[in-house]
Amino acid sequence: MTRINEAQLIDTIRATQTAYHKLTILVGETHAGKTPLLKRIAMELDLPVLNLGLPLSQRLLSKSRRQISLQSADIATELIDEHISKGICIDNTELLFQGPLKMDPLAFFEKVSRNRYVIATWNGTFVNGELRFGEPGHPDHFHKAAAGYPVVAVKENELELHLTA
Repeated sequence: MTRINEAQLIDTIRATQTAYHKLTILVGETHAGKTPLLKRIAMELDLPVLNLGLPLSQRLLSKSRRQISLQSADIATELIDEHISKGICIDNTELLFQGPLKMDPLAFFEKVSRNRYVIATWNGTFVNGELRFGEPGHPDHFHKAAAGYPVVAVKENELELHLTA
C-alpha cells in the first residue's frame, strides 16, 4: 500500500495502457469521495462517465428473471460500448451485485477492460487483497481477490494505491 495524490493516480491509470486489463478500481465506503474523484479523472483523461445503475435498471425492467440472469452482462457491455472512446469511467455500479443478475462484477470489469481504459467505482472495501461488497450474510455480499490491476482505496481525500499481482 502506498499513499498517492491525484497526479500519481492519473499516471498509474495511464500506465495500465499496456496491461492485459486496463482497469483501475476506486474502492471506498459510501460518501468516501469516489464519485467526485472519478469525475476529476474523467476530465483529466477526457473520458466519458457512465452512471451504470440507472440505464442498466431501465433496460432490465422489461426482462423476465431468466432473461435478466442470462443477458445482464451483455446489456451492461452494450451500455459501455455506447459511450466508448479510448476508455470510460463507470460509477454507481451497485446494481451489478444484485443476486438476480447472477454476475461476477469483478470478472465483468476485467472483461470490458481488455481493450479500453476502465476506471470503475466499487462501493465497499479492499481487505487482504480482496474487493468486498456488502456484509457477510447479506444476499448481495461479494468478495473476490483482485489481480493484475491497481486498486485505489478512497478514504476522505486520501488515496491508497494497492498494486495487485
